[in-house]
Amino acid sequence: MGISAWIKEHIIHIIVLSLLFAFAYVLLSFNEGTMSYEAARVYVQALTGIATLALLYYAYFSAVSKKEEDVARLELAVRPILVWELYPKGRGAELFYKALKHPIYDLRLSMRIGQAERTIEERHLDVFESNPAAARRHDISDFIRQGLSQERMRILEMRFSYHSEVGGKYELCFTKEVLRQKGGFVFQHRKIVSAKYPWKEKSIVFTD
Repeated sequence: MGISAWIKEHIIHIIVLSLLFAFAYVLLSFNEGTMSYEAARVYVQALTGIATLALLYYAYFSAVSKKEEDVARLELAVRPILVWELYPKGRGAELFYKALKHPIYDLRLSMRIGQAERTIEERHLDVFESNPAAARRHDISDFIRQGLSQERMRILEMRFSYHSEVGGKYELCFTKEVLRQKGGFVFQHRKIVSAKYPWKEKSIVFTD
């Protein structure tokens, strides 16, 4: 654990300890006569205000953390797993995807390559284990050809968003290299760019 992470985890303890030292300093100075009553009173009021704000800060972030834990616990119990892949199909291309463990709702897939864009939407995607027919296959040959245009290789961007049974929203972004060859297309170097989960306020961005 780095220093910054340790400080963030123990910030409330650091603040409380600092306030106690400050209170002790004020009382000691007042008792020794180096600080007047009015000055001591002002310092004590200021420190009391800081302590109140610190406690409110701690209570707020504790509540946020508890909420994240509750949402994560609920979501993990019904978290769907989206499996997808791109395959060469003759001289064309096919997109395949399916839901594992739990069903997926309101699936939206946005694809972009070059100047070409395509969106696929599914209201409900059943669980593959119990319903193998729920797997989806889409011919995206024309879309890939349009996106590549005259280029031999381009990056395909794929953005998925969908909901779980309890309403949690998932957002995933991937990229994949698309190469044109004499016999058709080749898809390689799949990379996850970012992921947003229901129990996290911000997306997780993945870097090399």
